[in-house]
Amino acid sequence: MTTQWTHDFTPGYQREVKPVMENEVWLEVSDIARGVGFQTAVQIGVALNDALQPLQNEIDGDYDQRLYDVLWQAHLRLSLDHGKSVTFNFFFARKNCKMEDISAVSLQVRVDALKQVVLLSSPRDF
Repeated sequence: MTTQWTHDFTPGYQREVKPVMENEVWLEVSDIARGVGFQTAVQIGVALNDALQPLQNEIDGDYDQRLYDVLWQAHLRLSLDHGKSVTFNFFFARKNCKMEDISAVSLQVRVDALKQVVLLSSPRDF
């Protein structure tokens, strides 16, 4: 005897889908991000946050300026590419107060623009 498939079209319980997992991997930076033009919530990964932090032997460890610069570049790249995701290199200098030398730091940053939030971090965090 053959069995015919039947479909149940009664509305069921709809799960609410969250765009981002709620955990300690992402830090909220929406207040600063509004200054460069972001309209939605913006979060950065802990790895990117740690890379932007000043070191102990740094003379002028300007974290806020570095964060502003990476957010500005992310907003520019998203605007130019009209995309949902973009990867770029971010460069900044660190000045060592003990040896008085300047070293260049290069970070690869990925930006994903979701419906309700924009995420910035290193590509391995996605």
